[in-house]
Amino acid sequence: MEQQSVLVTGGTGFIGRRVIERFMREGWTVSSLALPGEASPDAWAGRVKQQFGDIMALGSIRAAATNCDLIVHLAGLVGHGGDYDRQWAIFVDGTRNICEAASAVRARLVVSSSIAVYGTFIQARTCHEDIGHGPWAGAYGRAKQGQENVSRDIAAREGLDLTLIRPANVYGLGGGGAWGDRLLDAISAGGGALIGDADANNAGLVHVDNLAEAIYLAGTHANAVGRTYNVCDNEDVSWARFMTDMAGLVGRPRPVAFALDDVLQLVRANEDPAALIAPKDPDLPFMEGLNLVGFDNKIPSDRIRTELGWAPATTYAQAMASWRGARNQPAAHRDTQDPRNLH
Repeated sequence: MEQQSVLVTGGTGFIGRRVIERFMREGWTVSSLALPGEASPDAWAGRVKQQFGDIMALGSIRAAATNCDLIVHLAGLVGHGGDYDRQWAIFVDGTRNICEAASAVRARLVVSSSIAVYGTFIQARTCHEDIGHGPWAGAYGRAKQGQENVSRDIAAREGLDLTLIRPANVYGLGGGGAWGDRLLDAISAGGGALIGDADANNAGLVHVDNLAEAIYLAGTHANAVGRTYNVCDNEDVSWARFMTDMAGLVGRPRPVAFALDDVLQLVRANEDPAALIAPKDPDLPFMEGLNLVGFDNKIPSDRIRTELGWAPATTYAQAMASWRGARNQPAAHRDTQDPRNLH
């Protein structure tokens, strides 16, 4: 059998590194596309073809995609949650370029979207894959809806073998993930917060390694073509448990609780997603985040389990135990095995 080749956009990122490692374990020829200057693991030397470019430049994407059998599109924008124009440009126009490049080389394509496409449906509904897009809760959710729409439009027009993946709240340490390293930094600085009925509301978590397995299956399983999949571990882990466990990793107590209505009132006075009005005070919570942490995340993953045979291999208890164990190692070992550096 001829060796197959995959290009991973955003390959040096939090999720991208795990996806690349997953394909390497199966003997694929792997290429990573990242912005110039982005660092990659030393272990990739001689094993991963490292390419640099911008998904906004169609020419560089086409060059990187040459001879690829599969493209996994993960590249996105971090740290500009209220920037409607920039989020749209990266996720919609950039994904259009990825789709055009995949079509040109007749490569299969997996696009990583987000449960953010469900918008405010998350607040009151069970969000299965066919529920449709809800009213967006911010710039990111709006852009992710546009990303899915442009991907489907080009796939239908060009006969592109497309699969959409909707990760739930991806947690893990090492690589700067929102529900990992950045959350620990925020809790270290301010103690964190619990919103509403945090002891009952499910956090809708998916471990980054479990997501990498789902993406691998989405790119290799025949049943995945033309399908959209939620990816959520579906464990009984509340927002209170998760936030308290994360606080414990940095030596902080259970975060302070706030009434949901009080926080909603504050956030609604600060921004208006429906009118594309970004948050006036960037130091206040964004509706995009509150839409998740303030509510019960009901994200079923029955479809990917049934159709692709996906099942979470890393449990929440295992992840937390490994991180606590790493932090409790003697000081002589802690510098190289701090949980923020685990992969």
